[in-house]
Amino acid sequence: MTYPLPNEVIILLLFILGATIGSFLNVVIYRVPIKMSLIKPGSHCISCKTSIKLYDNIPILSYFFLGGNCRQCSEPFTIRYAIVEILAASLSLWLYFIYGLTPSFFMFLFLAYSLIAISFIDMDHLIIPNGFIILGLVVLIPSLVLDWLPIHWEDGLYGSLVFAGFLFAMGIIGQFILKKESIGFGDVKLGLILGGFLGFELSVLALYLSFLFAAIVVVLMVMLGTVKRGMKIPFGPYLAMGTLATLLTNSIGRGNMILSWYYSTIF
Repeated sequence: MTYPLPNEVIILLLFILGATIGSFLNVVIYRVPIKMSLIKPGSHCISCKTSIKLYDNIPILSYFFLGGNCRQCSEPFTIRYAIVEILAASLSLWLYFIYGLTPSFFMFLFLAYSLIAISFIDMDHLIIPNGFIILGLVVLIPSLVLDWLPIHWEDGLYGSLVFAGFLFAMGIIGQFILKKESIGFGDVKLGLILGGFLGFELSVLALYLSFLFAAIVVVLMVMLGTVKRGMKIPFGPYLAMGTLATLLTNSIGRGNMILSWYYSTIF
């Protein structure tokens, strides 16, 4: 596919766009859970409340130029700010390399940005705000109806039912065995959105990878002694990891690399 701009220019613009949106996602991650306006007040240091000047608010670069500290009070900024911006920029490019500037690219890019915010909010507060679910549905439904995704709307429906249904069933089984909530209803609602974007087959893969990533991290936490008895572990980040791993190993017209490898080993 040819574009009016050179590919190098598109890559640069997408990187800048991703980093800029990543900067906004940092605002979302901090403010949405505490029901704070996303607009007012403007960007400021959490410690001294000083407004951050425009030249100190350049995505990715400003964090390192300032040495990770506030220019006014010298209190450190969390490295998460830079990580979120780099992550958003990197995902923007990776998805572009797979899908090009197609409707699917923009839909999956929206999903990737949403999953970044959801993951960090879930890690901090053990919640997945309903606003993300509503926004996801608002984008998902017309995307399926207008064929902006590389799947038929029926496949999206089956994916939603499988993804959310499996999580709901695992939550019931886990609660019966452990006598406490194991998978929150927020994860189930998120599964509706993820399954709708992925379709049936990729939903199965994303679910498998999500539980695999969760198992690996939990085992490492146990080995390192960082997990305590009764400690709640957010599952949203693992759903995000499984979903993104599925999207990033996909290709238009050639299927998913992980599934292709799997099928080649059993047939």
